[in-house]
Amino acid sequence: MDKLPVEILTSILDLLAPREKVQLQSVSKKFFDIARDNNQWRLHCYEQSWAAKQASRRAARAETLVSDAASLTTLGQDSLRDLIEPSIQEDHEEAGVSWGERARAATEWDTSTEGEHVDWYSEYIARQGPVSLSWIEQPSAPGGKGKQECAYEVKGMGLLKDWSSARQNKIVAPLEDGSVCIWDLNHAHCASSQAKKGSILGRSEPGILTTNLSGRRESAPSKTALEFINLGEGVSVDSLRQRAYLAIGNVLNEVDLNTLRVVSQQRYPWSIFALSQETDYSVPLTLATTLSLQIYDSRLSAVEEEEAISSRCEQVSISAPELGIFAHPDSPLLQLQPNGQPPTRIRSPEPSEKGANYAPLFQPGPLSILHPPAPHVNTILLAGRFPSILCYDRRFFPRLQKTVHSGGRICGLASVPGPRFPVFSDSVYPESHSVVACGDYNGRGSLELYNLKSAEHNTPPDRTSNLDSEYKNRQSAASSRLLSVGSHGTRIVFSDAEGNIKWTERDGRSEVRRWNINTSQPQIHFGGRQERSGEEPRGLWPSQSPGSHEVARKILPTGGNLTGDELLVWTGERIGRLKFSIPAEYQKEEEEDDDDTFMHAEVDEATREEMRHRQREDWEREQYGDYMRRALERQADEVRWMGNRGLG
Repeated sequence: MDKLPVEILTSILDLLAPREKVQLQSVSKKFFDIARDNNQWRLHCYEQSWAAKQASRRAARAETLVSDAASLTTLGQDSLRDLIEPSIQEDHEEAGVSWGERARAATEWDTSTEGEHVDWYSEYIARQGPVSLSWIEQPSAPGGKGKQECAYEVKGMGLLKDWSSARQNKIVAPLEDGSVCIWDLNHAHCASSQAKKGSILGRSEPGILTTNLSGRRESAPSKTALEFINLGEGVSVDSLRQRAYLAIGNVLNEVDLNTLRVVSQQRYPWSIFALSQETDYSVPLTLATTLSLQIYDSRLSAVEEEEAISSRCEQVSISAPELGIFAHPDSPLLQLQPNGQPPTRIRSPEPSEKGANYAPLFQPGPLSILHPPAPHVNTILLAGRFPSILCYDRRFFPRLQKTVHSGGRICGLASVPGPRFPVFSDSVYPESHSVVACGDYNGRGSLELYNLKSAEHNTPPDRTSNLDSEYKNRQSAASSRLLSVGSHGTRIVFSDAEGNIKWTERDGRSEVRRWNINTSQPQIHFGGRQERSGEEPRGLWPSQSPGSHEVARKILPTGGNLTGDELLVWTGERIGRLKFSIPAEYQKEEEEDDDDTFMHAEVDEATREEMRHRQREDWEREQYGDYMRRALERQADEVRWMGNRGLG
């Protein structure tokens, strides 16, 4: 077999099923390369998609109608069945289609942009592989004498990316006691590193986020200044500078992740509701308060800026050519202000200052800020409880450039495809991006797509990008409000208020798969410890058990492949890792079964496969039972609610 040409081997491997191709990868390096062919796995992704199934059904229906249109009276029982159920002939139709036709259909279905690299093997696993959920290590406070430890709630989530070959990513989050915690999220393949995933790497002193570093006593301190808004958009991480920006009430804390100390603290007159996330280019942070949109330039803290400006003014002559004064040629050129004073800070001043450089909001309730990927480096998009998306240009800030009407209340914004890391000098950026928004419209979930493209020549000179509405899915997205959205591979992922996490194609219509975090039993916690209450009620009429009504307030794709392709889930109290693999306890059971079989050499491969299949069936049966139990409990709650409604 190894001596055959690659073309012949590829044709032979095309007849194998995806599971058989996975097993073939362990035979040799040559078979590994052939079995990992990207075009082959893209074809497998297409064949399992909704578009391929619809095309197959249409082809089967058309051929059946044409062949049997002459005489319907002579049709037999089998032909009538085929006419009523044309999907039976799908496999026969696919078998008669050539590889070239299938490849062309897959190319037309592929929604990846030009220059975007997609690992279709990892994409197939994310689309068709098993899903498991595990919770990272929960920080806790030591209990007193005879008392148990008290677990702290996690008040947000951010991802610190490592762009080196080590891929030592980390999770950053604030805790309810005002401290900052960091978890391990490495992408290593070795067993020892994988076992450390989800463990706590470091934790700061408590209260550093709620301490007033200005040294000034407030006459009437606001209560909200010490409280978390708890909306999910109050954490932003700068991976290049190793800094995290954490918003608590009206206070923005800048934390050095190497020392876990607050290096800068900025207070605003209103509560902070949203922070911009990391992009593939370096720009100042944008934050939205209750009634304003502001730019926070974190390149220098306020004290550092004032010291730098004063030191430059003392050592360097201010350049004023009209007065015959010139700066030193080796020093930076500093220009006087119109009033003759030295240069001021580059950050946005306080809103209370005269001539403040901030954008006022006519309606309160901002919830999400988006900095689109390159080349839209000057664009800022803001959405929230108001019915429009606001578009700003950083060069002409705070002037409002454009508003795009939505009609719904938007909770989250994301760009599709997402930012690429790392960015190379020869990177080719597409002319247009898709901006996806999630929220609700008249009580139902709303998934909206917008087209963001570079401005044309006939547009105003102060506008670099145009945002136009493209598609709004307000029928099949969800029956409840959508809470968070992101770009996950070649798919769009979003969460709703019922605990569902759904994946759709980039068109926003075709659903790929779904997962509910409340039905993922058993849920494995850090260290393989299984937490399952033995007193969990299973009757029809009792109310739902604690922990069965969690929702994903924020979802965050990690952007990895294979073992690194995970989805971080924040429920408002803890963080979970949604992985595309079999749960750890079942893997362990399979390994033990394999070891025992190998030692005794009495059970053949068919018996081992039967054992794995039986374990898989038991797991799926248990999941189905939990799902039906929760469905019946919800129905019972609805019956009681409707009955009590008439009793006042």
